[in-house]
Amino acid sequence: MKKQIISLIVLFTITINCYSQFIEPGISVGLNSYSGDLKRGYSPFPGEIGFEIFNRFNISSHQTFKISYKRGSLKGKELIDDALSASRDMSFKSKISEISGKIEYNFLDYFDEVSKLDFTPYLFFGIGATILKNVEERENMLDSKELFINVPFGLGFKYLINKRFSLAFELEIKKTFNDNLDYMSGANTKNINNVTGLNFNNSIKNFQYGSGNDNDFYYFTGISISYIFYRIPCPKNSAPYNGIY
Repeated sequence: MKKQIISLIVLFTITINCYSQFIEPGISVGLNSYSGDLKRGYSPFPGEIGFEIFNRFNISSHQTFKISYKRGSLKGKELIDDALSASRDMSFKSKISEISGKIEYNFLDYFDEVSKLDFTPYLFFGIGATILKNVEERENMLDSKELFINVPFGLGFKYLINKRFSLAFELEIKKTFNDNLDYMSGANTKNINNVTGLNFNNSIKNFQYGSGNDNDFYYFTGISISYIFYRIPCPKNSAPYNGIY
């Protein structure tokens, strides 16, 4: 299933390239952060540096398809102030590699050659695949890998420079179907008559486990720069028009 998702992203990219009016390769840099058993909610801190290379296929003045590859690290430690966290004293570090395909929607037509608009907010969503490598748990070195699906979504703000460069700020949220980003899980107790995930002796309360009732999220907060390559339409099918489409 995971290999089929990756193949679908590649096939969709080839198809979109045939219909896009111009392409927009670029790079991003930012902070990777996470929420799970050790830390609840979004915050870019504590964060680890992440990098991205991407290409946008601009289908119209409002719709864009973006394919990207990201690499970086995640780290976390106990931030919840309670007795369980103090006793557990957990910390971790992981490495991630990710490929994803996303649809972006620009609210404003900031490519219009007549309009003075040179910016737009945008929303996006898509699907991706992540390779997770757990490398450190407390001060113990690890070497475990796994592949899982993620669903990226978020919002951003683009600014067009000289109709050629696009500068963007972006917050990307990754919904995962995995509870092991922080190398910590536990029992799923949503159905008390069918408890799953118990892999420890119930009589030993060492509190060195997390919750199995929900999965982990991770985030990318970053800034990107891209260059726009315009495609010149065939004069036979062209007419005077104010936009680039």
